[in-house]
Amino acid sequence: MEDDERRELLQMSDLQLVDIAKFCNRFPNIDLSYELIDSENMRAGEHVTLQVTLERDLEGKTEVGPVDAPRYPKAKDEGWWLVVGDTKSNQLLAIKRVSLQRKAKVKLEFAAPTEAAEKTYTSYFMCDSYLAAEKTVAESKLIFVYFFHEPTVDH
Repeated sequence: MEDDERRELLQMSDLQLVDIAKFCNRFPNIDLSYELIDSENMRAGEHVTLQVTLERDLEGKTEVGPVDAPRYPKAKDEGWWLVVGDTKSNQLLAIKRVSLQRKAKVKLEFAAPTEAAEKTYTSYFMCDSYLAAEKTVAESKLIFVYFFHEPTVDH
């Protein structure tokens, strides 16, 4: 959209448009990937390790800096949380606070179900500094399904 069209549509001053552009350019763009560590050897009742890789697109910037929060009484840094849960039972399995500048690898450990079963867990990466950032990230939530094998006993 051209600047003139945008001004006419939004009916805002140039200063207001600059503030909006500044906020939009500052809003985090983070890629998320994951893997289950040693997934072929998972057993019922044991611990599961989920390794999540986070990478921020800084778009030419060298550092993140504080969030754009003009009404906050002091400089505010982003706070990020990685959460794994079972949405069907509304159970939280793991949560970890994450500091993210450019790239981070985070391991979350949680207990596997005590009985062999197929489970679907959901992971969310949420920010405590931007309203609706968790919704944005949740739209690209990762869901993994795995089957825990009963331990075999050798005679």
